[in-house]
Parts: sequence; C-alpha cells; structure tokens
Amino acid sequence: MALPISASPFISQHYRFSNFHLRLSIPIKSTNKVFKPSNFPSSKWPTNKLIQPIGLNGDSRWSQPLLFGQHNRNFVQASAKLNFPDKNQPDEAAASNLVAKVLRFGSSVWRFIRPYSMTQPFTASICLFARVMVENRQLFQWSLLSTAFLGLISVVLAYVYLNGINQIFDIDIDRMNKPYLPLPAGDLSLKQAWFMTIFSVSTGLSILWLVNADLITTCLYGTCILVATLYYVPPFRVKRDPVATAILLPMMSICNYTGVLYATITSLGLPFQWTPPNVFIMTYSTLFFFVICLIKDIPDVEGDRKYNIQTFAAKFGPKNITFLGTTIMLLTYIGATVIGIYMSQAFKSYIMLPAHSIFALWLLFEARKLERANYVPEASANFYQILWKLLMLELLLFPFI
Repeated sequence: MALPISASPFISQHYRFSNFHLRLSIPIKSTNKVFKPSNFPSSKWPTNKLIQPIGLNGDSRWSQPLLFGQHNRNFVQASAKLNFPDKNQPDEAAASNLVAKVLRFGSSVWRFIRPYSMTQPFTASICLFARVMVENRQLFQWSLLSTAFLGLISVVLAYVYLNGINQIFDIDIDRMNKPYLPLPAGDLSLKQAWFMTIFSVSTGLSILWLVNADLITTCLYGTCILVATLYYVPPFRVKRDPVATAILLPMMSICNYTGVLYATITSLGLPFQWTPPNVFIMTYSTLFFFVICLIKDIPDVEGDRKYNIQTFAAKFGPKNITFLGTTIMLLTYIGATVIGIYMSQAFKSYIMLPAHSIFALWLLFEARKLERANYVPEASANFYQILWKLLMLELLLFPFI
C-alpha cells in the first residue's frame, strides 16, 4: 500500500510556504493492526511534528535526506518544487490591487455618465454642423473645426450634468428600477457623484467662455441646464407632472438644436435664419421628444406607481401610451414623405420618401412586437431604445436631404 506523508505543517513554520502540500508515497507492508480513534493522536504521536508511517520509530530514512538532509542535489530539487515567494510579490500585489481599484472606479464613472445617452447629442451636434456646412460650402474653413469640437464637448458635458442630477435625486427609485446603476449599487458615493456633476457643468460653461460664445449661445446653453434642473431637482421636480414634462423636455431639445445651429451659422459670419430643412429637423425633434416623454417611463411603471410619480405610462397604462406615441411618430413620417414630394426644391425627394417609409415600417414592426410581449419591462426598454435609433438615423440623414 502507499501511505501519504504530509510535510506542510513543518515546512510552513520555517519557510512560510503558501498553498503547499507535499506527499510522499512510501512502500510499506500492510498491517492488520487496528487503532482505536481514542488512541490517535496521543502523547506518543505529537501533532506538531511530522507524522511518520505506521510501524516506524524516529525520522524516516527516506524523508529526512530528501527534505532536510545533507544531500545538496535532493534539497535543491525539493526546493525547486516548493515555489518560494518572490521578494517583489508584495509590491506586485499592491500594484495589481491599485490597478484593479482604478479600473473599477473608471467603470463606475463610465456607468454614471451613461455614455449611450451621449450618442444623441453628440450625433445631433455633428449632423447639424454638417448641414450648415453643406448649405454654405464656400464659407468653410478648417479653423472652424477646432471651435466646433470644443462646442461639442460643452454639449456633451451638459448631458453629463443632466444624467448626474437624474441619478442623484432618483436614487431611491433606481434601487427598484435600475439597481445596476453605480449609486444604488454602492459603487459611487453621493459626494463623488456631486463632484462629477458640478465639475461637468462648470467645465461646459468655461469652454463657452474660452471660445468667446456670444450672449445668445450662452443663454441657450444655460436654458438647457435650467430646464434639466427644474425637471429633476426638488422642490420643483417637474418630472412628477407629466404635462410639464411633455413641455420641458421638447423645450430642452429645441434649445440644444437651436444653439448648435445658431452658433454654427453665426461662426460663418451669416445672419441666423430658418431654412426649410432646419424647420423640418426642429419639428421632427420636438415631436420625437414629446413621444419620448410618453414612452420613457413604460419600463419603470412599477417603481413610479410605488413612489406616486404620475407619469403618462403610470396613469394611462403602457398599451395606451405606446399606441399614442407610435401614432405621433407615424404621422411625422407621413409628413416627411409629403413635404419631400411637394417641396422638392428644398428637399431631395428620392431620399425623403424611401427613408421615411422604411422608418415607419420598422416602427410598426417593433410596436407589434412589444404588444405581443405584453409590455413587460424588458420589451418596453427595447422599444424605447428603438425610438432612439430612429432619431439617430434621422439625424444622420439630415445633412443629405
């Protein structure tokens, strides 16, 4: 038979090995002697020494030279298998822990600013700027790009502020509806959240001052900040009133889009005026954000009802609100095809008609899929994201119509 000899207790006291377990298989003759549990271990079998095979007295003539004898070669071979700790291991472990903490904090910040929500203002600003450049190709200068880039950063920072105060003042609701967010999950403290929120809006205003933005551009930017504050922050907290919400959120989009258009046009030395494409995109975005006010709360109906937040979805039900929002969007797409036909001098009908027909069919397909899913939170959230994708496609289409 083969008897395992455990050497770990002795070695750990002298060499401080970690996770070390050595086994020696020593061929011995089997014995029929039975030991009672009460006789083992005893005073003859101290537990703090190396356990010897049954029937052997003193140190084994195999184990002693192998591990601790004077045979250098055997000692080196045994030591090579024991994985002595590196002197640099504590420093490497500390560095690894520091890197892990930095990455974890960075991930929490990334989820706090919710970068997917930055896609819309980022894309809108670029496409609105591109449309003005397309209409005034002869006035384009490469120096405008640096100023436009700084303006784009200021717009994104305004949305960081919006997302920040949203999560700060909705932390109790998010514990039920969105527990994965960094504040309800405990990955960020309120102090850290406030710092990032105030820093973002302060930096955005500083950028406007740096690029010498005029009074109208600064006022439009400040209006967006004010509307976001009124929407989320007590004692105003307009989000509790669905009618006020349906007014303020489209107003914020109007100020944002108008600000980008105005800043771009005036940077070319031109007077600001409403061209048919600009009127179209402003009308579309206003109606879209009104629909967003209807649809956005469908996944959060349960939490909103618990905290007595009377959103349209909580008051009238997800089915009715989805039907209303889908109808408004379909009418918008029908209107886009009509003006593409009857205002061919201002729009490219060969783009307006097929594009908006495809958008309308996609919207109907997703609305039908949501109805079949019985408006569960997962399906409602997916439908909400589809609406944002439709807005993104409309914005990407805008410079070419």
